[in-house]
Amino acid sequence: MKIPFIPRPGALAALAGLALAVGLAVVPAQASSTAHYAKPSSTGTIGNGAAPGGPVTREQVVARAQDWVKQQVPYSQGRWWKDAATGGSYRQDCSGFVSMAWQLKDSLTTRSLPSVANRLTRLDQLEAGDALDYPEAHAVLFGGWTDKARGDFFYYSESRPGRPARKESANIHDGRIAGHPRTAYVPLRYKKITTTPAQAAQPPKAKPKPQPGSTAATPGTGATTTTAKPKPQPQPQPSTVTAPGPKAGTTASAAAPPSATKPPAGTAPSPVITAAPPGTSGPAPGGGCTPAVRVSFWTWLFDL
Repeated sequence: MKIPFIPRPGALAALAGLALAVGLAVVPAQASSTAHYAKPSSTGTIGNGAAPGGPVTREQVVARAQDWVKQQVPYSQGRWWKDAATGGSYRQDCSGFVSMAWQLKDSLTTRSLPSVANRLTRLDQLEAGDALDYPEAHAVLFGGWTDKARGDFFYYSESRPGRPARKESANIHDGRIAGHPRTAYVPLRYKKITTTPAQAAQPPKAKPKPQPGSTAATPGTGATTTTAKPKPQPQPQPSTVTAPGPKAGTTASAAAPPSATKPPAGTAPSPVITAAPPGTSGPAPGGGCTPAVRVSFWTWLFDL
């Protein structure tokens, strides 16, 4: 026997509740994003005290852009992010992001950004804090070069829904930058942006030259170095000239040796033979003069 189906209101309500619960479990939760939108956060104190629309340094511009990236400010064309530095709020889209970084009074659009900036003639003239603006669609903040010779750079931007502010890289020779034609971008420089002047390098001080015989300390070691005085150069000695000997056929008198003494008074001098006796040759062994040959008085007398 077939039992007919009788609908019951209580059972239908229970099934409907179960289906709703299952459907909610499948849908991903976005409570954090919703809360982030509902409670705008602060950009921080970057540039605190600076008047909106006044001068801003390149370092401040880049730091403010980095702060949005750090806080992951979500993209939105209809929501605003409070800025504690200027006391205002900025729209959370691409042009609002550039307006925030430049610390403008209002959030401009891609078409009105050129009204507060000067147009550069070439992309390779860009510096940190400048912007690339596509008036019909998009704008990004130029962060700096990673390899200028090759055209590599990085930039900051708010790009599209579902993605927070982020840092990305590109090349000025690419066909497209941030999803748009490179040729459509106009390089802009905020009229009131300033560059912090670099401190001039101090010329190195000249070190005093050490004087001969002075003592100097070696930096960082504590050791001292003594400079030696120059040694005196040897003076040339006068050359010895030897007097020429006596000519042949003449008789030369032999000089008395240094040790010779004068004979006592009243004595007759003994004759001295200056020529060497036959059979002798040269001085005696050991050097010295040739010995004298003495002749007795009696032998001399008988010879007469």
